[in-house]
Amino acid sequence: MYTFVSFTVAELFEKVWQMPMVKLAHEIGVSDVAVAKACRKAGIPLPGRGHWAKSEKQRQRQPKPPQVEGKVRFQMLDRDTLPAKTGTDLNSPVAQRTIDAPSQLTEPHALVSQWLKSAKTSKFKDGYLDYAGKRVLNVMISSTLIERCAILFDALIKEGEAEGYSWKINAEGKTITTVNGETMAVRLIERLDKRALPPPPPPKRRPGAPWEPNFMSLRSPQFEWTSTGELTFQIEARMDYGERKNWKDTKTAPLEKKLSSILAGLSSASVSIKVLREKEEARDREWAEDERRRLERARTSETQRHLRRSLVKHTEQWERAERLRAFIKAVEDRLKIAPLADPEMVQPWIDWARKQADLLDPLQESLALITTLDVQLENWFSGSHYGQVEKGWWPE
Repeated sequence: MYTFVSFTVAELFEKVWQMPMVKLAHEIGVSDVAVAKACRKAGIPLPGRGHWAKSEKQRQRQPKPPQVEGKVRFQMLDRDTLPAKTGTDLNSPVAQRTIDAPSQLTEPHALVSQWLKSAKTSKFKDGYLDYAGKRVLNVMISSTLIERCAILFDALIKEGEAEGYSWKINAEGKTITTVNGETMAVRLIERLDKRALPPPPPPKRRPGAPWEPNFMSLRSPQFEWTSTGELTFQIEARMDYGERKNWKDTKTAPLEKKLSSILAGLSSASVSIKVLREKEEARDREWAEDERRRLERARTSETQRHLRRSLVKHTEQWERAERLRAFIKAVEDRLKIAPLADPEMVQPWIDWARKQADLLDPLQESLALITTLDVQLENWFSGSHYGQVEKGWWPE
């Protein structure tokens, strides 16, 4: 995805003093900030501010090039490896075909008929028709645009099915269209004007009447929504950056004139959804592989730490056992020089002390347990250490 371009310090110095920084950066394929930063790092003097705006006679004289050998390397995006742009294909058969919405609704699609029945009996919530949780087309409008939206959606669904698209309402009540095997949610929404309603004036106080607080001023603000008649068709899906998702009414072209563009946009969106999903799947696989390698390195390091700790532990136990045996031997040697009155009283202590030394000595146990390289790590081991790791004999 990335490529590199290199210049010697002398070559970059000549280019910096031959053309403006912005032009040079565009020629290389990086930003002017990156070029300036690389020049300063390499010790290349740069022209002063406004250098190229002056006449040739007024410009600063070119200094001597730095006496530094080496190369300056720039990293830039390799655009040849990028996927092709998935914008709306204006040359596609759908985009080239003119689709005119009918002037009136005849033989509506089953989804449109179901929505019409619900829309004509729906109440209002925040200015929009409230379908009370019914699974119908996702159309957020006021009551003034019912007929128009029915004609629009009916034309879209029928023309889409002629191109192989399928339409349905999912369990969440979203309108789902399937294009080229990719599903996406769509909706038709009207822009409403929202106006805050002033609170009612306090009631007039009668002469001599006691004062009463006006709680109406503490109520939640009330709003009034007014229909604008401006519709927007929206695609609700995750796509590549720059892909078109909205088609709006304009003064010169209402949505009825953009049906072919919408259908072509749905096809283009399906390609973009697939490209984005494949990119994310490739990224997830890369992350999973990196995580597997990290965990493998962490397990190797943790196994090494366990083995070293076991080695140090056995060494320290063996050293303590040897110290005890050396002390017992010293006691026996001392008894030879200065024996006790009753030597038989000492022998039980010596036997007991030797047993204690043997209990500490790991060599008295099975050597297979000491020399094994098999380490069983905990099932929950994730390779992440929290807190300070104990210091060992070996530098990390």
